[in-house]
Amino acid sequence: MTSAAAPDRAQLSREFHEATLEGYRYLVRTIRYQAKAFIHMVTMDGGEATAHALLRTPTVSDGFERLRRENMLQHSIEALVLNPRYDELFAEHELETARTRLQAVGFDVEAYLRELPPQ
Repeated sequence: MTSAAAPDRAQLSREFHEATLEGYRYLVRTIRYQAKAFIHMVTMDGGEATAHALLRTPTVSDGFERLRRENMLQHSIEALVLNPRYDELFAEHELETARTRLQAVGFDVEAYLRELPPQ
């Protein structure tokens, strides 16, 4: 019996894209948050490219601020980027940006990571 091979980078990017869409749909259902610019970016460029673009900006997005106010940062793109499953998609400085942004507003990154399902 062989174990399943680790997904290749393209597959991992597709999984990240799907996770991004799932997170967006969850936020629409639970807090009625329709981030039109965000979903447009994801639809046009993909989840991974959207994450790279958002992490390049010097400040957090309006969406990040809305999720902070709603106590939903665990559904932010910054949190998703920190999921170890997607490590190879992001550079170390991007992971650090995501972590710093979350920690700067009091989000417990370590607790979030402990609560993720096993890989």
